Amino acid sequence: MAELKQRGLDEVKALSRDDAVEIMRQAGIVGAGGGGFPTYFKWKNPQPNLIVNCTESEPGYWGDKLVHRVFFDEFMELFEAMKSIFGVERVIMGVHFKDEEWFSRYKENANGLYDVSLVPDKYSMGEEKTLIKNIFSEDKEKWVPRRVELPDGNKRPGLPLDAGHIVNNSETLLNIYNALFLGKPVTTKYVQVFGPDMPLSLYECPLGASATELLQLSGVDVEAEAGKLSVIDGGPYLNEMGIESLGEGDAFVRRTTNGFLVIPKGVASKEYADIKTKLPEEKFISLVGKVSGVNVPLGGRFLKPATPLISEGDEVSFGQKLGEPVDEGFSIGVWSSMDGTISSIEDEVVAISAGESFKQEAEAEAEAEAAR
Repeated sequence: MAELKQRGLDEVKALSRDDAVEIMRQAGIVGAGGGGFPTYFKWKNPQPNLIVNCTESEPGYWGDKLVHRVFFDEFMELFEAMKSIFGVERVIMGVHFKDEEWFSRYKENANGLYDVSLVPDKYSMGEEKTLIKNIFSEDKEKWVPRRVELPDGNKRPGLPLDAGHIVNNSETLLNIYNALFLGKPVTTKYVQVFGPDMPLSLYECPLGASATELLQLSGVDVEAEAGKLSVIDGGPYLNEMGIESLGEGDAFVRRTTNGFLVIPKGVASKEYADIKTKLPEEKFISLVGKVSGVNVPLGGRFLKPATPLISEGDEVSFGQKLGEPVDEGFSIGVWSSMDGTISSIEDEVVAISAGESFKQEAEAEAEAEAAR
């Protein structure tokens, strides 16, 4: 039963908890909001409350809000299924006050399936715990405890499960839907590319795609701007350095990459905390089949590397399984995010190249665009 295949709502609701968890594991789902914790492990220990983190606190971000607008029906089905499979008693969507209108369709169609809870419009470190505190502001018993005493007398930091909650980011839940209902593994990431001197672009981007190539597709003259710009993996607040100096090295779309913020080299990212962006008319642009190569990690922040199922020189297709999760520690299935040839497997990263035919097609398309 625990296989990736298309299922209707009744079939999904009939899945056992163990099978649903194993599907998440095989599909390669981790916390897409930036944490990267393996999602299947959270659901091994179901809790009464599913908290949907809809707050997307980074300035300039639109991706998660748009995900809810585009996939409203899918979220409705998923909420119903999670209640059946895992015994979830309440689904609570945490939404910023400023985004109330954006989520108005949810408020109009709740019908007891879920609740929409409005929370303050600010970025918060320790997002999960703060979100829970804001949602249950009148019920401190549901707050996450600061410390939990273990049977051996030691203590650890409190977790949402200690207060009866599981918190999942919006895109994480969409990936669960895709796995349970459509049989689709995680092969792409919704990524926003933006900066003080460039408009926002929203992409459905193959995992492992080059940040430099994304900038080129977004209209940045990489050669002219070499040495002048930095590329931040994240937003103004929560981020890691992607490319310190454009043109020197590269960064790649990870399972936790939500945005690439392009700023002048040497300027702190928090200088752009007030950045404003406009939702593009084209919404999400799919880059599947439109990048020249990817570098797909077999492991990750919390993850033991999956066992490679391919060898250098193999031809692979989009959605083909590249790695089998190992039994020790946290590990997930890894899948190809493009058609191409395995050019290397080094340092637990699978590099895939689109090959000469892709280059020829790209050059022809560029020449046609120039002629127009």
